[in-house]
Amino acid sequence: MAQNRVSARGARRREEIVAVAAELFARGGFRGTGMTEIAELVGITEPGLLYHFRNKEGLLRAVIEWRDHRSQEFARDVASLGGLSTIREMPAFAHRNQEEPGLTRLFAVLLAENLDSGAPAHDFFVRRYREMRDLVAGSILVGQERGEIRPEVDPRLKAVEILATLDGISTQWLLDPASVDLVESIETYARTLERDLARAED
Repeated sequence: MAQNRVSARGARRREEIVAVAAELFARGGFRGTGMTEIAELVGITEPGLLYHFRNKEGLLRAVIEWRDHRSQEFARDVASLGGLSTIREMPAFAHRNQEEPGLTRLFAVLLAENLDSGAPAHDFFVRRYREMRDLVAGSILVGQERGEIRPEVDPRLKAVEILATLDGISTQWLLDPASVDLVESIETYARTLERDLARAED
């Protein structure tokens, strides 16, 4: 019983550390945030922090997994609808990101810091985008099989375009939220995309 209490306390402490680190990484980036700063905000020593996470790269992986778990499940649910139904649900991403701007900013900051092949989270982001392209392309294929999406559309190329557009809109919103309406922009894009993809009725 005592062991369970200790484990529960340790799990709560890890969650607290990850939440604080995520906030700091979103503001100052991984490179611009020190372990001492994180430890101080959590209220522990740096050795105490290293007890939970062996090094800064281990903490980065935990932060990314925490953020990714919250977004990937949602993305898979939307993609599972398939075809034009997935396209129509795209604005749900905008609403979700608007409600959690810190998570959206965290992803953008960490992605920019890990473009180089030697960066600690580079491989994660490569895999992440491959998975997202697969999900989007799979949804388009389902729509083609249903006869609702034009057969000449290349699912892989269209997936690249869709993700690039969504990322670009999100980046502009993060930079200038007073001028860029995230939800309206993605709603408009989704309607345009649906018209572009839809197979003409016989």
